[in-house]
Amino acid sequence: MSNDMVAISASQLPAHLRKKGKVENKFANAMGAGGFPIVSIKGKVFHLIRGDERTLVKKPGDDDEPASSLEVVILASNPNKSKVYYAHGYEEGSSDKPDCYSNDGVGPALDAEEPQAKKCATCPHNQWGSRITENGGKGKACSDSMRLAIAPAGQLNDPMLIRVPAASLKTLGSYGAQLAKRGMAPEHVVTKIGFDYNVAHPALTFKAVRFIEEDELAAMEQSLDEESETIDMITGVNGAAGLETAKTEAEVEVEPKVKKSKKLDAAVEEVEAAPKTAKVKVEAEESEEEEEQAAAPKKSAPVKSVADYDDIDDALDNLEFDD
Repeated sequence: MSNDMVAISASQLPAHLRKKGKVENKFANAMGAGGFPIVSIKGKVFHLIRGDERTLVKKPGDDDEPASSLEVVILASNPNKSKVYYAHGYEEGSSDKPDCYSNDGVGPALDAEEPQAKKCATCPHNQWGSRITENGGKGKACSDSMRLAIAPAGQLNDPMLIRVPAASLKTLGSYGAQLAKRGMAPEHVVTKIGFDYNVAHPALTFKAVRFIEEDELAAMEQSLDEESETIDMITGVNGAAGLETAKTEAEVEVEPKVKKSKKLDAAVEEVEAAPKTAKVKVEAEESEEEEEQAAAPKKSAPVKSVADYDDIDDALDNLEFDD
């Protein structure tokens, strides 16, 4: 790429323009998808995607072996689940955009190509049982994930996106609970993100390996300040993340098979056959068991802070999250 696109030098900048302060690249998003790097977990291998370039993340000191884990700092996250829906299922390796997606789990994104409902909660594709897996299990046609903004431990000014798939959300939630129990914030520890090789699909594991150092804390806080707009785009909290970052790879498995309700079909036929003056109320089948589980209050474990340990080493010893 040519470096002579600007024929004037910084030393020629007039005094009246020099006062204007820091200048940023306002065309950054033209250089790649979404304007930020994305970590792919397709095939249980980490790839770093920057624009049109896809680079395999290799094991340190070994140019032939792919890295089995990443040591990163989780800078921020979207507190809500993101959702992605493909009407005809997702084909492995496809670059097709989803028919509908949401970054907040509340409603379809403004640029979703074919919104399926006004609210995610009432969307039929977001209901348990709307998808039947190849082994006959139940799932949802609209897949869930959580967006994390992460940065390599040695490069905290380079935030990137990693999408935690539905199969790993429970693990991520447990990891967050273990950190909170010990009075630790995710951005104050280095997290090793790896793969669970006991399952066929790409499922992630999380483990805190150490606290960040004082200089890393300063770099992390500087990144949160200077890269706040990019981090918001990565997590999708500002609604600005484009459709290309809603694409899933290994997270979406096969074409969804919707299990129909005979009772509901019969009720719909009754409505269509009834006179216009008749008032017939059609109610969709819902699982009473799921409603009771959703309504049941969740018990929280007593919070234990770092101060409850004799020293930092004791606290780190308790970062083994196998309990």
